[in-house]
Amino acid sequence: MSINILLTGGRAPATYYLARLLRQQGNTLFMAESLPKHLCMRSNLFQKSFRVNSPNDNRHAYIEDLIQIIQECKIDLLIPTCEEVFHIAYAYDQLSKYCRVFCEPLDIIKTFHHKGLFINTLRNKFSEYIHVPFTVFIDTTKTNSRAEISNYLEANSINFIKEYVCKPAYSRFGTEVVFKKGSEILDLLFLKKNIWVIQEKIKGIQICTYAIADNGHMRLFSAYQTNDSVGLSATIYFEPYINRKLEEFVRRYIEEYKYTGQIAFDLILTDNDEFYPIECNPRTTSGVCLFPLAQRQQTTEPYIVGTETTMLGLAMLQTFFSKNIMKQIHKMTRAKDIVWNTKDPNAFFDQITSFLYLLKESRKRKISSYQMSTLDIEWNGKE
Repeated sequence: MSINILLTGGRAPATYYLARLLRQQGNTLFMAESLPKHLCMRSNLFQKSFRVNSPNDNRHAYIEDLIQIIQECKIDLLIPTCEEVFHIAYAYDQLSKYCRVFCEPLDIIKTFHHKGLFINTLRNKFSEYIHVPFTVFIDTTKTNSRAEISNYLEANSINFIKEYVCKPAYSRFGTEVVFKKGSEILDLLFLKKNIWVIQEKIKGIQICTYAIADNGHMRLFSAYQTNDSVGLSATIYFEPYINRKLEEFVRRYIEEYKYTGQIAFDLILTDNDEFYPIECNPRTTSGVCLFPLAQRQQTTEPYIVGTETTMLGLAMLQTFFSKNIMKQIHKMTRAKDIVWNTKDPNAFFDQITSFLYLLKESRKRKISSYQMSTLDIEWNGKE
């Protein structure tokens, strides 16, 4: 049955692909986005695209904007896709009076988003599927001296010789990840005030999973290996990775926490075929791009597994300078571009417009284009 769906986060290619999947199923789509230039702004997948207030400038106004759209367009389902999910989750009870909100309330998903608290959700569970990496975290905005931080590190058995991964509890795209020996961590934590997560450095390849769940039941699942990427973690080529043990871990995790919404895990796969989950994203990720653009067939399986090979074509072109160009061309011929759509060409060109806008604004603010892409919506723990 066709329903009216409001999506947020029109800046993200994964959101556009999700919209293609939803439109393919016959739904009527609307978009709410706070950026003036974004990938979905002229897409004909949407009945109408709305410019809304930035949640980081005025969360109350942002929520009021959404309520107005929901009422005006008779929205049945609200699906947040990027980090605005946390602002929407904050107003979950308020928004749920008007339509179904496809995420968990903030008091639940903030735990998954926190890179340290997420690890705590794994402890003493799921041992038949994964290993829990050594992880500690400390809020250095509340510490007053080097001695206090030093005592904490010593109490938590930080080895001065070993190398660790250090990252803010709330961060994205791997832009603030640093690798430090135990002896170097004290200076980092003292000089840069934040909630820091210190995690053992695990050698292996990165695997990303994505799932859609409803009341503890996994409905869709996909996984891919991070290979071609921009920066540390922004993957641009998505080839299915099949592993039943990994599927079962994600299914059990969703079941354990009776989860509803979208959820994605980043894991390290070691040479011994052991999985170490390192972080969680309770929102849309590129894993959605592994599901085929076709009418969904009736199935007796409990969930659907994504098996499509796709890519962000324009971004893949930059790999020609760092990898074997012939191998990259061969890979690209096997993948479908997640944005190119002959029935909706505006989106392909608007991804360029959107990128140039972010580039211009990031230079003006002297930050990276990655930081600029989430500046107005990102959530760093403040309620």
